Amino acid sequence: MTAQNLLEISESEADGGMIGRDPRRINLSEFSGAGIAGRPLLAVIRAKCLDCCCGQATEVRKCVATKCALWPYRMAANPFRKLDLSDEERQRRVARMRRAP
Repeated sequence: MTAQNLLEISESEADGGMIGRDPRRINLSEFSGAGIAGRPLLAVIRAKCLDCCCGQATEVRKCVATKCALWPYRMAANPFRKLDLSDEERQRRVARMRRAP
């Protein structure tokens, strides 16, 4: 299975042929067959921010695009959800994030 299986023929000629399938209708084996693994959502957001900043983590931190919907989450944390974590739990979560593909 390839990433090509994640596409379908569009019903609209204006789309120029192929469009991405609805991910809500793609099963996990199709994703894994296309080389796409599930990741924690904050890690996905961080990866997009790194992509936007040409892979420069320091630039993600310095980002001034405050109108971007991802901006509050760019440091791979949800600032709207404050948790009172023990140092041990915080270290466990950091280790888990680092292991995420």
